[in-house]
Amino acid sequence: MTHATVVLASRSPRTVARRWARSHSLRRHWDRLRLVAFVLAVFVTGASLWLWPQIVPHIVLAPWVVLAALFLPVRDLLFVYAIATVFLLGPVVGLVDIGPKTELAFLGVVALMGTMYVLAESRARLGIIGLTGESMLVDLRERLEGSSRIPDLPAGWRAELAIRSAHGEAFAGDFLVTALSEDNRLLEVVLVDVSGKGRQAGSRSLHLSGALSGLLGSVPPADFLSAANSYLVRQRWEEGFATAVHLAVDLHTGAYAVGRAGHPPSALFRQGSGAWEVDITPSGPVLGILSDVRYERAHGVLGPGDALLIYSDGVIESPGRDLADGVDRMLGVAARAVVRDALAVADEVVSAAPSGMSDDRAAFVLRRT
Repeated sequence: MTHATVVLASRSPRTVARRWARSHSLRRHWDRLRLVAFVLAVFVTGASLWLWPQIVPHIVLAPWVVLAALFLPVRDLLFVYAIATVFLLGPVVGLVDIGPKTELAFLGVVALMGTMYVLAESRARLGIIGLTGESMLVDLRERLEGSSRIPDLPAGWRAELAIRSAHGEAFAGDFLVTALSEDNRLLEVVLVDVSGKGRQAGSRSLHLSGALSGLLGSVPPADFLSAANSYLVRQRWEEGFATAVHLAVDLHTGAYAVGRAGHPPSALFRQGSGAWEVDITPSGPVLGILSDVRYERAHGVLGPGDALLIYSDGVIESPGRDLADGVDRMLGVAARAVVRDALAVADEVVSAAPSGMSDDRAAFVLRRT
């Protein structure tokens, strides 16, 4: 006859206590505790409003209205606001003595509740509670700025970048992505202008910058724009397209190649002539519209003192004026900056853009010293 043997492993009191703490963690009941805390706070504040209506103003409920919208789910928020409304209605309907300007204060707090409810609904659609939304946006902006960081270049080369968003917003539709080969020989740069401006284009900029970062340096430079276009076509953005200019430079020889997808032409400064030349190579179509597109590339060599400028259309566009005028204006600013041997040619070009703050602007300058 067989007997089943059960072996009970002995557990130390510390282990048992740790397991109990994990299973009964306050975190599991944090949402409920927050709701109870806000209900109590509103109840105590509302009760004081009823007990001393001549002394306690309606505005004392405003902090709880704001904080509840930041830290409670929408369903719990409605429950808290319902309790607050009951206490607010007391003085208005005559349950207690009415203080001066009670009706106006009541309308102000109700308007605040409506505003905060709309904000809470917006956060709920994003799955955000509390202040995590702001920190998430800051992180996304830093990631976008990080993708535009120019790597340390070998001796004899200098690069400048300037990006300004429309109306000074935190996000822009223009962004830059760079890649430097492991042997520090091949530098690739792509400047992209996503459809839209400022915050409207910020999400698409972030999405596309990550994709292009993966492509840059992974595909041959001659195929980069075609690969980027294929990627955008597959996304099927309803209103989304992008223009781009791709630059590949051999930092040992100075040989370069530039390809454009609906982007303004690059400009080349020759130290010998002291003048800027505009690239006349035809541009290919914008990214994300047509499939199976090949892009022509302009080739040349940067000698000592030469510079190459790429920029977005916000630098040269101006309402009611021809693009050629904008290009001439930009080249004039760049020529004066180069003659002064300024270290901020890109910044001066962007600052002098005729569009001003109404459009995203970006410029990148690579110079061989």
